[in-house]
Amino acid sequence: MTVGDRDRRIGPHRALAEHRKVVLWAAAVVILLCGALAAGALAGTGGPVSTGAPARTAGAGHAKRMGGASHLRRPARVRRPRLLARSGTRVRIGWRRAHRGSYAIGGYRIMRDGAVVGETHRLYYTLRVSTGRSHRVSVVAVDVRGHLGSPSPALTIGALHAPAARKGGAPSVPGSLSVSDIGDEAATVWWLPSAPGGARIVGYRVYRDDRLIGQVKSTSMRLTHLSSLRTYAIAVSAVDADKRESARTPAFRLTTTHTPPAGPALISAERVTDTSATLSWQAGSANGARLVGYLLFEDGKPSQVVHGQVVTVKLASQRSYVFTVRALDSAGYLSSPAPNLTVLTTHTPPSTPGGLTAGTLTYNSVALDWLASIAVSGRIVGYRVFRDGIPVGQVATPGLVLSSLAPSSSYQVTVVAVDSLGAISAPTPALAVQTTPPVQSHGTAQAFLLASTDQSFYDLEAHYQQIGVVYPTYFDCGPAGTITGRDDPLITGWSVARGIAVMPRLNCQNPGDENQILNEPAAQQAMISQLASMCSTYGYQGIQVDFEGAQPTERSAFTAFITALAARLHAQGDKLSTVVTAKYYNITSGRAAMYDDAALSVPSDYLFVLDWGLHWTTSGPGGLDELPWFKRVAEYTATMPNRSKFILGMPMYGIDWPGGGGGSNPGTPLEYNNVTALMSTYGITPEWNAEAADPHFSYTDANHVQHSVWYTDQQSVGIRVALAQSLGLGVGLWHLGSEDQSIWELPGLGS
Repeated sequence: MTVGDRDRRIGPHRALAEHRKVVLWAAAVVILLCGALAAGALAGTGGPVSTGAPARTAGAGHAKRMGGASHLRRPARVRRPRLLARSGTRVRIGWRRAHRGSYAIGGYRIMRDGAVVGETHRLYYTLRVSTGRSHRVSVVAVDVRGHLGSPSPALTIGALHAPAARKGGAPSVPGSLSVSDIGDEAATVWWLPSAPGGARIVGYRVYRDDRLIGQVKSTSMRLTHLSSLRTYAIAVSAVDADKRESARTPAFRLTTTHTPPAGPALISAERVTDTSATLSWQAGSANGARLVGYLLFEDGKPSQVVHGQVVTVKLASQRSYVFTVRALDSAGYLSSPAPNLTVLTTHTPPSTPGGLTAGTLTYNSVALDWLASIAVSGRIVGYRVFRDGIPVGQVATPGLVLSSLAPSSSYQVTVVAVDSLGAISAPTPALAVQTTPPVQSHGTAQAFLLASTDQSFYDLEAHYQQIGVVYPTYFDCGPAGTITGRDDPLITGWSVARGIAVMPRLNCQNPGDENQILNEPAAQQAMISQLASMCSTYGYQGIQVDFEGAQPTERSAFTAFITALAARLHAQGDKLSTVVTAKYYNITSGRAAMYDDAALSVPSDYLFVLDWGLHWTTSGPGGLDELPWFKRVAEYTATMPNRSKFILGMPMYGIDWPGGGGGSNPGTPLEYNNVTALMSTYGITPEWNAEAADPHFSYTDANHVQHSVWYTDQQSVGIRVALAQSLGLGVGLWHLGSEDQSIWELPGLGS
């Protein structure tokens, strides 16, 4: 909680004898908390640290996100999916965090070519792709209730180019040169395709009487400008992309006077399966030569010469083909074609994978294994895993670690096989999976969590084992003892499952509302009943009360209220945390006088001391909690009765003051990553102030304005944590999500 009241006067250099200045300072501690928080807090909830962001309360912000019961807002569209890395058949993609709708974002679903391939709660994902084709990948945000947002713009993952063909080797000679549709001046020449050598076939060259007359890409050519009653020598060669030409076919003697054979009148399919068809046809007859076979055409192209009237051809599953056949005589002449026959192959799905079993189980994952499926046709390209009927991933081989599960929860898992033509097997029998409870917290630190920012929760996820009590900024007080705000079941349930005490903060900094609660029995009883009821309804382990701004005359009334509330909570097994301001003697006048720390320590389970605010946004530059002052507050606090209940609160942010600071040049609160970004931008190495035990630096911006920045880091927080522990005081942090992450390596935080 930053302090911005310009009337505050007490610093580490003032003597206790200056009683009036002390009173003004103590009053300003609370006044500024209201003023700074109304302007915008680092928490974004009217919490203890002012950031200059637009003001909003935890309850109001949360209610806005959750929306009304009759109007569901789905998660926003994921923005800017991008390729982060690629290695062979694996790619890593990333994206920007999606804005929540009515419920918190629970994760992100990854779709490849329209099919779901995985889900994650992170902002990146590694998936498989093929090397020979491109894919379109999109990301969809999923909230904690399973509602989906709109898919992101598709990210195209291009195919890897195949290596160049091996150099050397001309194409093979085209096969079975034959002729059809002969007239006095034209004829059609057919041939079977060549096999490529070192490069792909790009065309066929046709020679007439040893002269090149044309090149075509197909396996036929219509010859024109022929003369009747004349014989021609026709030959064909293949040409590849490297301009290599095959040997020519033996010369075919084409005469315009030859009578072609009579063709089959009918072709039919005797048996069609997933991968083949058996074709048969009626016999043809020769004219002036002998019949030697039949040229089979597939989709308009010659495929093979059949010496008989029955052939079985290999086909692809679930495809349509058109076949015809022409009779071929000993002179190489072809009959007219039989009527076209259309063949549609069937497709049988692959077999069901067998032996689905669960291996290693944790609180959020399970290792699955199963036996391979057998493809009837095509090939097995993957196995799709379903969790409670919803596809959550696909893998190329049997086995998958299914993650992002909830602890102590039951799931039904099934697996299907997918073949290369998209057919899906029947699912395996459902496998029941029960996750274990999560690893429990062993921490003792107490920390505020901002319900208005996901980053604060992500920080809790990363470091929860070092945190014993969390204070989510859920609720605000209102007139006549009313309470506004809303529980976040994701934060609450996740924390309770890991053994962290959840004690939501009740923020109350309006003097009018405080006066009613402290002095009107009906309003006070209404608030006490609501707070007790919320603990039972939402499973909280207690409540934190943060009253700021009441007059000195309310000292006894505030103590009485805390005593009554604690009695009600204790009766149902819950706890009470009371926020008090920093002081190093028992102030009896000014706004800080409302806190009788010694008396409050009796009913309260914790007293959270806000031990910072020596410099604030409208003061001159300096450390927020300079060590001499911080130490005096800590040592005074350690003299209180019930010392073990006192928690010494510490800030984890900084302030950037332009032009010397003060009311005319107010500073801007900065989170730690903003501080390090400034240092990187201006190429600055910070200095350490040994007296204040805080880091700081200066820089000149683009407008030639001089700035002074003071902040906290691992070293400064570590000194204060060690001091608190040496005095038998607990450690409190404002707030999760803004700090130097290396503080969690401090032994004093249970790392």
